[in-house]
Amino acid sequence: MSDPTWYAQPFRADGGITANGLLNQLGNPSLSWLTLLVREAAQNSWDARLPSSAEVRFRLDLSTVGAGHSAAWRRLFAPQASGADHQGGVFRTLAQARSIRYLAVSDRGTSGLAGPTRSDVGRTERREWARFVLNSGDRDGSSSASSGGTYGYGKSALYQLSKVGCVLVYTRFTDDDGHLRSRFMGVAIQESFWVGDAHYTGRHWWGLPEDDHCEPLCDAQADATARELGIPGFSAEETGTTLVVVEPDLTDPTLPDSDTTPELSVAGAGAYLADAAAWNLWPIMLPERPTRMTVSVTANGVEMVVPDAESDAVLAYFASAHRTIGEGGGEWLTCQRPKKDLGRFAHAFTFGATVSSPAARELGLEGAPHHVCLMRGPELVVRYHSGPERSNRSAGYVGVFRGADELDPLFARSEPPTHDAWEPQQLQGRQATFVRTTVRRVKERCDVLSGMQARPSVDVGTYAMGSVAHRLGHLLAGPGGTGAAVIVSDSRPGGSSSQPTNSVGAADSPLGGLDLNGDNGGAQGTHSPYPSRGSKHRRPTLLGEPRFEVIDERPVVVQRVRVHGPDRVEGMVRVLTGDGGAENASPLGAEHPEVYGWRVPHKDGHIPGEVLFHAGEACEVELIVTAVADVLMDIKVVGRT
Repeated sequence: MSDPTWYAQPFRADGGITANGLLNQLGNPSLSWLTLLVREAAQNSWDARLPSSAEVRFRLDLSTVGAGHSAAWRRLFAPQASGADHQGGVFRTLAQARSIRYLAVSDRGTSGLAGPTRSDVGRTERREWARFVLNSGDRDGSSSASSGGTYGYGKSALYQLSKVGCVLVYTRFTDDDGHLRSRFMGVAIQESFWVGDAHYTGRHWWGLPEDDHCEPLCDAQADATARELGIPGFSAEETGTTLVVVEPDLTDPTLPDSDTTPELSVAGAGAYLADAAAWNLWPIMLPERPTRMTVSVTANGVEMVVPDAESDAVLAYFASAHRTIGEGGGEWLTCQRPKKDLGRFAHAFTFGATVSSPAARELGLEGAPHHVCLMRGPELVVRYHSGPERSNRSAGYVGVFRGADELDPLFARSEPPTHDAWEPQQLQGRQATFVRTTVRRVKERCDVLSGMQARPSVDVGTYAMGSVAHRLGHLLAGPGGTGAAVIVSDSRPGGSSSQPTNSVGAADSPLGGLDLNGDNGGAQGTHSPYPSRGSKHRRPTLLGEPRFEVIDERPVVVQRVRVHGPDRVEGMVRVLTGDGGAENASPLGAEHPEVYGWRVPHKDGHIPGEVLFHAGEACEVELIVTAVADVLMDIKVVGRT
């Protein structure tokens, strides 16, 4: 058996594509190569998931070649008799380097790269090896309806990230006979060049050269080579792929790109990769999925924390909206002419949750979120559509739009090679109309959620004659905010005489009475606990400023009130307009604040309803009002005889 070496691809008589042409297929993307690598590599891994596997394990390991493996790396890049050593000394430089850094991108629970090792033979269903290692833009055998972009142009991100344009490919798969097979090959994409009168494309493969192509190392030889290089192998019946990006470019994506832009440290790059994975892959990382992706990142052997919907507040809001769609909730966004359901949309309001991740900032998210995550069938993040901000800088909203399954191939065709946008100009006729309308519908929802369609509000701080009132501006809705407490409400019936639509308990008799000091001193039957006409009666008194809380995962505003017994007190709430007047009708589909109930001493939970009967002496109670996104509310507490 011949020794492995580098094979340089010559131009054929009928032409070919240069290495530069391959690298330019992604164009000039707006995202950094670090982020693109995470997106494209994870997309390929997700597309290759095994039907029998409940988990795709995706790893990013940034490391430096250890002393025990450096000799094998130097041999791999030693100058060869082929055209490999004519590439500006790239291979020679690597062979002489004192240290080599690499980024290993691996997946397990995936199918591996099977199929023929030549692109001109073997008409079989599985052609992953040819699509990824040999060809470019080849989607033969893939399904755009069920994949994010199986081995199209996205693999260029791997070579673009490598300073030397080199990637090592190590894969394991099950062949048609049920046998486990391994393959190993080096791939390099550099400048085209001449050797005498011979013209070379700039594409290279490291393996077992034949007359007109290069074969990979297989089975035991492939496994042995990977071990010599320190590349993690496979356990038991495991299948999958490990891609090793040689000398990754760690230029800081947060700084303007220039020849002098500094690189991130290994630890900094690891943290960036972990954040990029979280913000681009969170929909397929959710733990409740029947098949999910787990992501781990290491930097020089140190495990990096990968944020998720359990640890990051904004991701939790996105996940909540995503779950709403998964449960059949949310709303359908539709095209009217022609009539077509475009996909489902769900949203959540946020309070106090902010984004500070540099990787998220690259995607357009920073501070309070005001974004809609666009996705289609594979449920990978396409992009975050940025809507108008809300008027309060602590306020935010998130949304998720998932395209209808029927339109998934259409949305896929509208995506550029980087899969980070939906571009209707790439389509024609009704197909372009559907994508264009989708973008417009999402924008319309953002306008509503931001409050742009509402009239401007002012903060009024006066007290109404004959009542205790306080105007509260910009009260914010959404679960999981930064309130002072999270309370589980009591669903037992209280002393409410009227029951609003969001009441959680039945009303007692108006004559029942309740002693707020802990004694049941209320009169029964026809003996009213309230003063007769002409008696001196003190109005309820507002105490302090209102505060924000969360009850039953719902945001509320809590106002302390002093009542003087015996009393019948009633809480009321209305929405104010910009001139301080009451809003007569809410916008279509808008929420309206309501009295949620009362909290009283010596009683767990709360008493639902607008009216509270107090048969005891003077004490403090709390009025609870549902908080509605970014509206000006007038809260009144009045005493009734």
